[in-house]
Amino acid sequence: MIHARHRQGLRPAFTLIELLVVVAIIALLIGLLLPAAQNARESARRAQCVNNLKQIALAVQSYHGDWNCLPLGEMPGYLSPHVAILPYLDQRNIYNSINFIVLNIPGYGPAGRAPAWMYAVSQTAGETRVDTFLCPSEIYADRALPEWTDEHLEFWPTNYAWNAGTWWPYAKRWDGLFGRTLSDDPKHPAPPDPPIGLIRFASVVDGLSMTLLVSEVAAGPLGPQSELSRTRYSECYQVGPIGPTTSLANAVSMCEGVDWRTGPLPFGYWRFKGYPWMEGTLWRNWFNTARLPNRTCCVDGTLFNGPARDRNWWFMLKPASSYHPAAVNAAMADGSVRTIKQTIDPHIWMSLSTRDGREVVSGDSF
Repeated sequence: MIHARHRQGLRPAFTLIELLVVVAIIALLIGLLLPAAQNARESARRAQCVNNLKQIALAVQSYHGDWNCLPLGEMPGYLSPHVAILPYLDQRNIYNSINFIVLNIPGYGPAGRAPAWMYAVSQTAGETRVDTFLCPSEIYADRALPEWTDEHLEFWPTNYAWNAGTWWPYAKRWDGLFGRTLSDDPKHPAPPDPPIGLIRFASVVDGLSMTLLVSEVAAGPLGPQSELSRTRYSECYQVGPIGPTTSLANAVSMCEGVDWRTGPLPFGYWRFKGYPWMEGTLWRNWFNTARLPNRTCCVDGTLFNGPARDRNWWFMLKPASSYHPAAVNAAMADGSVRTIKQTIDPHIWMSLSTRDGREVVSGDSF
């Protein structure tokens, strides 16, 4: 009787099959919930990115209201539109810390002088992180390595690039809202001259709501080739030749032939796309529409040791790009923000970047 009561008091244990079923159910629930959590986080990141673009677009609107023109794509000293709009983003302290004097030091900047952002006079601004200039989905948003500037400074990047139009060799001019402002040699003009000049909203005859202002562009990893892995959007690849007379079809074909995993990098190490946010050049902080969003970026790699080396960098094919799934966010000149699918029609995409192409684009086509 005692033995029977003892047996009746025992609690039954789980069998192996029951344990396996429980584990399987837990794994299934995790599999169902994890993507939902990831999607929720990405939705939050995209919302923040859209808000950043909205703030940048509104800052440009305010700048235009004060100065009756858009910020220069290439301010003296190679400074970028990001610098010009700092006071309109509640960042006047950063703006006031910049020395806008163009130093009389030889370099690759306008008129053969060193870029103003590259030396200690701009250290405070360059080493300051401006959250509005960074998309939360960006993979490489760390500081630059100190070895890449002459003064060993560590500058921050941006994920938002300015609309430089279709592509200079295609249009034979800067047909977007931003471009070169200065000639390297006014007495002997050469592509990509002539400079774009001042652009006003009145210049945008295609309509502000149908003209790109600024778009996402993924940043480079800022490190030696052997240390940091590539992503599909982090690099710009060396192809060539790409010069002022190269056809768009040939340039695109060369870019399409690049394997992003193994393609050659300019100089063997150039990984500075988006760095620093202070520099106003195509290879740093502008984009063009010769390539659809989220395609490979390419630049001429055949003349790096010749006299056209620096000039040919203005003919880079620099697409918009982001780590949002299959799309990029972009602000239009009227201040609205749109999500652009990477499958957008190429003609429509290029049409959205021209200020006076007089193309007819329907609002529901992108």
